[in-house]
Amino acid sequence: MPLLLAFLALLAVSGCASKKHVQLPPSALAPSALESYDIDELLIYHEGLRLRPYRDAGSKLTIGVGRNLDDSGITKEEALVLLKNDIKRASNELDQKLPWWKSLSGTRQKVLISMVFNLGISGLLKFHGMLAALQDGDYSGAAEHMLASKWASQVGTRAFELAYMMENG
Repeated sequence: MPLLLAFLALLAVSGCASKKHVQLPPSALAPSALESYDIDELLIYHEGLRLRPYRDAGSKLTIGVGRNLDDSGITKEEALVLLKNDIKRASNELDQKLPWWKSLSGTRQKVLISMVFNLGISGLLKFHGMLAALQDGDYSGAAEHMLASKWASQVGTRAFELAYMMENG
């Protein structure tokens, strides 16, 4: 206890214990301006908003507004929001590059969305034979082209399932 009292006396003598004003760096906003921020605005101001993963000062993989992916990950609900957004993106890319895709059955549309999700639109567009057969209504031919691709050897069972859906959907 005497050591604590000596430390407090030292603080009082040095002026640290009785400081009345915090010195802000020149780049800081006035705290009165920050008081009007919503909590999300305040956190974005302090943490920043990054749309791509990065390593923070502690080498933790981070994204968004300081989300520590190494320790916190994401919730199932967040993963499903990302999935919905990715499905919408894939559908929009198909709308732009292959506007005829909407005339296909729902099952065949799912196959194309799944392939865009996996390969990206540029990867799907390399399936010239499959896309030509698909446009001609040759669903067996489209499925054969799918299975004859390098992609099929990379994704295994997924290729057989999607080829079946393409042919029978």
